[in-house]
Amino acid sequence: MNKILQGNLFDFLIGFVIIGVCFLLTYKKKKVIKLMDIPLLNKRILEYKPEPLVNDTEASLLTRAIMESPMPTSAGCLNLAKINYMDLLNNTVLRDKAEQCIRTYGVGSCGPRGFYGTIDVHLDLENKIAEFLGLEETVLYSYGFSTISSAIGAYCKKNDYIFCDEEICFASLQGFLASRSTVIYFKHNNMEDLEKKLEEVKQTEKLKNKTFRKFLVIEGIYMKTGQICPLPELVEISKKHKMRIFLNETHSFGILGKTGRGVTEYFDVDRSEIDMIMGSLETSLASVGGFCVGRSLVIEHQRLSGLGYCFSASLPPFLSYVSLCAIEMFEDNPSMFSKLQAVSIKMHESLGKLDDFLIVSDAISPLKVITLKKDANVEKTDKIYDFCANNGVFVLKIDDRILFHVNIGMKDEEIERIVDTFSKAVEVV
Repeated sequence: MNKILQGNLFDFLIGFVIIGVCFLLTYKKKKVIKLMDIPLLNKRILEYKPEPLVNDTEASLLTRAIMESPMPTSAGCLNLAKINYMDLLNNTVLRDKAEQCIRTYGVGSCGPRGFYGTIDVHLDLENKIAEFLGLEETVLYSYGFSTISSAIGAYCKKNDYIFCDEEICFASLQGFLASRSTVIYFKHNNMEDLEKKLEEVKQTEKLKNKTFRKFLVIEGIYMKTGQICPLPELVEISKKHKMRIFLNETHSFGILGKTGRGVTEYFDVDRSEIDMIMGSLETSLASVGGFCVGRSLVIEHQRLSGLGYCFSASLPPFLSYVSLCAIEMFEDNPSMFSKLQAVSIKMHESLGKLDDFLIVSDAISPLKVITLKKDANVEKTDKIYDFCANNGVFVLKIDDRILFHVNIGMKDEEIERIVDTFSKAVEVV
């Protein structure tokens, strides 16, 4: 009996200790809330002087002046690095319309399209692009680069095959990484090599007794070479091998064709043959952002799967309105496209007088790409680039190539100055 009592007492003590420990661990002292000294708070607010985000040093003042200055148009500087094909960046009509739109909607939409970021101007621009190209639906992106990479990643998946030109742009390469698809590169604008690569994949399908989804990603005018893709041949090959075609018209939309409708109009190819047309608003439309246009079934998928669309704040309304007004200008004045093409051809013919340079780009392309005929390398290209910049002709460089953009308002004396600068640059090299 004593042992039972001792055992119960022992259990009671253990339970008491456990309860005590739990109480000590969970016990919280009541916080004493001190009343805020309002006069002191107001005094501190008035005395607080936040540090500026950018210090007013000489460097920051110089940077601010560059950011606020318009595109150089004086005789002392030729900014060929900036894309301004239709000379819309300094168009006063578009600037006034942009200002009116800002006074109505403000600067930004402050949210993604799917979450309080959609404004009627976005819908108007989407409808306008679809109507301009004669297709069903358009989806807008806030940034041209993310348009290409997000659109590819939204459709191409791990077990798919992507066939693309070896001179494809960097934005597409990022889309390939996101897709994790098997990427097969064919030689630049070489249809025989593409057919050869497709036959190799066909043999793989037979061995594995499995059919893979295949995509063809091409550009209307290739950014690295300035050459136009052979679209009719690519369409026929895609039909033969049952491939989906994604066409990037960043440098051909609003450029090629009698009315600026791109490489499809240039080759008279039915746009319904293309599964999706991608493009940028940052080239011919003098704005920011990008678009994808095609069948509603294809485009609607991006509203849930396009990362750049779902997770980015929507395009500022005034930039959407600028793009909308620019397309209306294209419709009202289609002669501007033939004028740009004439300037591009004149520049091409003038560059042909340079014995030391090889013209890589096509004559009608406003994106000009040249390189040295003999012993072209990065070091020599850097010297040519520096010489041009020091003489007020600003261009771009990619590896051993020099890139620059033609402007619709370019004068004959400006073309002569550009050619003369390149000629003198070779002497320095």
